[in-house]
Amino acid sequence: MPFDGLGLHPTLLRGLAALGFTEPTPIQSVLLPPAIEGRDLVGLAPTGTGKTLAYVLPIAHRLLASPPPLLKGPKKRGGGKRSARVDPRSRLRALVLVPTRELAQQVAKDAFAITKGSLLQVGAVWGKSPIGPQKELIDRGVDLLVGTPGRVRELLDLDALSLAHVRYVVVDESDRMLDLGFLPQVEGILERMPPDRQMLFLSATFPPAVEELMARFLREPTRIEAGVHTKPAAHVGQTLHIVDDAFKTALTLELIAGAKRRGVLVFVRTRRRAGWVAGALRKHDVSTALLHGDRSQVQREKALEDFTNGDARVLVATDIAARGLHIPAAKTVINYDIPMMPEEYVHRVGRAGHGPSPRSGFAESFTFVTPEPDERERWKRVCRLSEVELVPVPVPDFSRWLRPEDRERLAAVERQAEAKKRARRDAAAVRALDDAEKEKREREKLSGANRKKTTKRAGKSKVQLRGGARMKPVDPKQRPGKGVKKIG
Repeated sequence: MPFDGLGLHPTLLRGLAALGFTEPTPIQSVLLPPAIEGRDLVGLAPTGTGKTLAYVLPIAHRLLASPPPLLKGPKKRGGGKRSARVDPRSRLRALVLVPTRELAQQVAKDAFAITKGSLLQVGAVWGKSPIGPQKELIDRGVDLLVGTPGRVRELLDLDALSLAHVRYVVVDESDRMLDLGFLPQVEGILERMPPDRQMLFLSATFPPAVEELMARFLREPTRIEAGVHTKPAAHVGQTLHIVDDAFKTALTLELIAGAKRRGVLVFVRTRRRAGWVAGALRKHDVSTALLHGDRSQVQREKALEDFTNGDARVLVATDIAARGLHIPAAKTVINYDIPMMPEEYVHRVGRAGHGPSPRSGFAESFTFVTPEPDERERWKRVCRLSEVELVPVPVPDFSRWLRPEDRERLAAVERQAEAKKRARRDAAAVRALDDAEKEKREREKLSGANRKKTTKRAGKSKVQLRGGARMKPVDPKQRPGKGVKKIG
């Protein structure tokens, strides 16, 4: 069913048309009707399937259908009519909680684009930035506020924010809230909500702690699943490389500079490694942006802008960029390190091909796994959770990107690998000889036993015990009738 068949407000339909959206994604198709009805919802869907619009559209529809009450201002000079305005503290009626500042900005941007041309005001707040301008934003009045839990809680404690009139609450990427330690703050915010509110929890995965939180606050929720929420997006091709940690940077250079790829997201485990990889790429004239938690807000916004506009071919980031960011420029994801949390793999891969129509876009991912046992075990956990079965693919030749000391190490690794192959071949040959010798002895033993049995049968007497229970010659002096019967 197209969007115009869902009964959405005309302003929203115009916004969707301006953005080029005509038909809802699977999660939007099943989530929009009950959300518009005002029911509590749990939405599970693979990342990159349009969860943001799935909750922004019904909330915006209901906000447009029931604007906040107006306050009458003082009479104008000359006896004119009183001016009407909205009380800023009663204007806030929708709150969206997200785990990162980038996601807060992205959701607010999408909501603003969809409601463009209406009187709805959209704002975003996040931590590690000046709180003064955000307080002024709230004082002016917003209808829909998107924020990180820490900053929202801070504004509440300062009495700069009131939740008394909030009717719609969204907790997006709630499993990431758990990973970052935000769950107690989320719980404290939800406890201050009015009882007659609609609540939506959305994510690609739901750990047990989040399930307990939902059971406490949701009222007879409708659980909606679109696709397999623990699997990577189906439109993304996945490749696995087994490579030593010392050669990951060279392999990354071969996949990017050697193959002339653009729109590449490189995910690393730590901020320090992000700096190393970004420095190596820049050293080889690959335009690279850097995004991690230690970067300032201006630096982070500039990195995303450069990558989105194509000024940077590569964005090197920690998992701060793995959740919910809509980056159409990203076509390739390189998992330089396996994520610490297995479910992060699903979110990382979902960043590739995240354009207007991800199902038809080109997207690919490469994952590097080292030969160490603990690394392989971590990868097995990822495979079990996401139901991924990848066969390792031989790595392309990356020797031209190696430093001199790395070339010597690579030669040593190759010699060691060749020695292991020879040892395995020799061991297999020895096992084959042992098996052949064992089989020969078994045949000889069986043959000897058959000859002995045949000889024994040929020399037996014609006298046997009654009943033929066993063969035994009868003593010539033994008389018949004593349990012995002579035959012949």
